[in-house]
Amino acid sequence: MGRFFEELKRRNVFRVGVAYLVTAWLLLQMADVVLGNIGTPDWVFKAILLVLVLGFPVALLFAWAFEMTPEGLKKEKDVDRSQSITQVTGKKLEYFTIGALSLVVLFFVAREYVFPHGEHADEEAMAAQGSEPVSIAVLPFEDYSEKADQGYFSRGIAEEILNLLAKTHGLRVAARTSSFAFAGGEHDIREIGEKLDVEKVLEGSIRKSGNTIRVTAQLINIADGYHLWSETYDRDLDDIFKIQDDIASSIMTSLKVHLLGEQEHAVTAERTRDLDAYRDYLIGKERLSLATREDIEAARDKFDQAIAADPEYAPARVALAHAWLLLEREAYGKADKKAVDAVVTPQLEKALELSPDLPEAIAIRGLHHLQRYRYEEARNNLNRAIHLNPNYALAYLWRSETWYEQEQYLQMLADKEKAYSLDPMSLEIASQLAFDYGSFWRPRDADRIIARMFELHPGHPRAYRALAANLSNHGRYGEAALLLEEAMAAHPDTEPFPGWHAWTLFVIGLYDEAAAQSQDIVTAWVLMAQDRMEEARELLQKGMEEDLDEYWLSAEQTYFEVMRHELGVEPLKSAAGRRLAWMEDNGIPWREQCHPYLIYDLRISGVEDGVDDMMAECRKRTEERLKAGYLCPCTFFNLVLFATLDGRSDDAVERASEWLDNGDSFSWLSADPILQEWSDRPEYEENLIRNAEQVARQQQIYLDGVAARNQQKPASSP
Repeated sequence: MGRFFEELKRRNVFRVGVAYLVTAWLLLQMADVVLGNIGTPDWVFKAILLVLVLGFPVALLFAWAFEMTPEGLKKEKDVDRSQSITQVTGKKLEYFTIGALSLVVLFFVAREYVFPHGEHADEEAMAAQGSEPVSIAVLPFEDYSEKADQGYFSRGIAEEILNLLAKTHGLRVAARTSSFAFAGGEHDIREIGEKLDVEKVLEGSIRKSGNTIRVTAQLINIADGYHLWSETYDRDLDDIFKIQDDIASSIMTSLKVHLLGEQEHAVTAERTRDLDAYRDYLIGKERLSLATREDIEAARDKFDQAIAADPEYAPARVALAHAWLLLEREAYGKADKKAVDAVVTPQLEKALELSPDLPEAIAIRGLHHLQRYRYEEARNNLNRAIHLNPNYALAYLWRSETWYEQEQYLQMLADKEKAYSLDPMSLEIASQLAFDYGSFWRPRDADRIIARMFELHPGHPRAYRALAANLSNHGRYGEAALLLEEAMAAHPDTEPFPGWHAWTLFVIGLYDEAAAQSQDIVTAWVLMAQDRMEEARELLQKGMEEDLDEYWLSAEQTYFEVMRHELGVEPLKSAAGRRLAWMEDNGIPWREQCHPYLIYDLRISGVEDGVDDMMAECRKRTEERLKAGYLCPCTFFNLVLFATLDGRSDDAVERASEWLDNGDSFSWLSADPILQEWSDRPEYEENLIRNAEQVARQQQIYLDGVAARNQQKPASSP
């Protein structure tokens, strides 16, 4: 045994083992830092660890069996002992190990003095409390003043504290949208904690008496309802903003002890010194969170007033930009993009000039890039905003859309789940997460999110939209049409319910009922389906003159697809060209998107430019969607179209059967020009028959629902 160990030493097996372990440990630490910062999935680190573990015995066996000589690598048995240089090699290994150990020391120094001020500060704070960050919600302070005239001040105190906490790494802070939803009501503190999914709640009150104001704050533990800390602050009412800053700072100092030990916070809240500007800003924020067109327009006006009162108030400029970007969306009025840019760009530039590190300004700039299809710029801005404020829920939501455009669907879902955990009462976040759960075939999770939306916001248009989308995307059009009628009864002037309802009736083949909804774009489709082509063409021309958008351009394409055998390909080529020109004018990167019907029309028209790019994008998206399982029936049909365009008719036939198996259908499927490419196969007619049966089933569900609803109506008086 002694001779064996001597041989191990002579062959440098021990030295190789030590050098390998030191180097492997250093590589693992560096990988942990680098991979953590770029958001790499956990399996990558685990794979590196597995490779290094498996490599250890290999390195030892290699050191035993081989020796490095001046002539190169040789088997140890072939080396003359008198010519062996293992002693020289051993010295080099020792020097290498010493160097590696020096790097280990440097790594510890860097982690101690560099990382706590960067991305890993939150990890250290979390480690002090366990694997999860401390979670807290800040409720709007109650106004107990005799005249109840201190509401702006009470909300301001809570908002100031919330902003400071949100920028503190190591805390998970419920967003303002969620926590402020409990203002002015009698709510059990444990119920609030459960709805917001937080461990602790900070609440307080304001009471004004003469020239004195008293602020009381208390930190409550949700698990048992006990008060962890409470304090009362009395101040003379001379400078309201100075008092607000003073009290917010004092409360934060106390919270540091109870939440994060003695961690220092080098963050400040942006503020105005103008009372009118501050009041208008707070009112605007409240209206913006209600997420209807009327409320967003009212919020926009309040932010305008706040800026007029204090042009140096950066948060008001950011909020105004946010409101305009929302009004650009179809559901909120579809404001002209150029008009939006004329407001948003200078407002954000001025806000960032006033406050270069304001997370909200950086995030809204990211949203602006996102809505202009500048995805890389959007993600860079949103990453920075999240670093500055790790509790900024909307920044995670908007960043998720950049992952979608990169076909990173699992990372997209992770960001939306993070956003929801921070702001569970946000209608925008909840509706998008519900949609994605449905697309990932997680119906129970989608139903849970939507049910909670109705529970927290009874009858809100956004809750109706989320449920209607979930039903439609899974082929449940009869139920969706009934729900949309309920939504229109509750919100008769809210978009997009009327157009959506009309289209749903068209999908289930109730053409006359769809046309009766007075939605011109849907009526145009109805006329084409009824072979009333002259009337359809007149309506298409009228619609495109009044409101040129992608919906009308797509309908025009369909018209010339149907009329191709009578009119030839030139009109179809012109229609495709108009659609491309419109996308170019609106900055839409169409070459980087998947548009099956546009690809088909360009091919038929003999146009090759851009077709290969779109086909490559379709191929990539198809592969990634299949890999991630991100395929609701509504997007599954695209697999049928792409397989056909790709010349894989067998695959297309199989995908079409799967699409029908998933419960989807479309009343005018027989007119689809891409599917007609394999109309000579027997499966084509079989699928049309199955589709017609499923359309009829959805019709019956709708008609039965209408009949049941009519029976429940009270009889009218004679």
